[in-house]
Amino acid sequence: MKKKILAVVLSIFAAVLLVGAFAGCSDDAQAAGDGAGTTVSITQNKKYIEVYDISEPESEQTYFIFTSDDTGLYHYFNSVEYPSEGGVVNSYSVHFCYKIVGEKLFCFYDSVEYASTHNGDDVRTDWSWEFEIYCDDFLMQRSWGSSGDNIYYYFNEDYLKNEIPNFGK
Repeated sequence: MKKKILAVVLSIFAAVLLVGAFAGCSDDAQAAGDGAGTTVSITQNKKYIEVYDISEPESEQTYFIFTSDDTGLYHYFNSVEYPSEGGVVNSYSVHFCYKIVGEKLFCFYDSVEYASTHNGDDVRTDWSWEFEIYCDDFLMQRSWGSSGDNIYYYFNEDYLKNEIPNFGK
């Protein structure tokens, strides 16, 4: 009798574990989206601010905003003063489409809007970005150049405010 009760209890326990395992797989597949093949995500409709611009006024920050329809906005600002020639201001917003594949985020040009103060170079229509995503708190971009491997971070505004409020101030 004890063996039958033990067998029933073990069967129920095994069934609960299987249901939990399948529910977990289902959640992962749902989080990945149709055919995306990923479980990483980004926070939508929030700024991801470039690490060196955190303490700058909003209009002078470089940042990304991602929306739920797989589009986004990249705002760029840079001002350089040349004493003998005046200054150069690059200030524009690129509208882009994005896609998450694995732990990578790819952004591709759609259109651009220039600020009235912009007098620098035009944005190329083959503008693109690639990020590594490990969590939705920040994005990481690697850049290889003559000086070696450079890493740039873009922090989610909520993460900055709530988790690391003194960072970059």
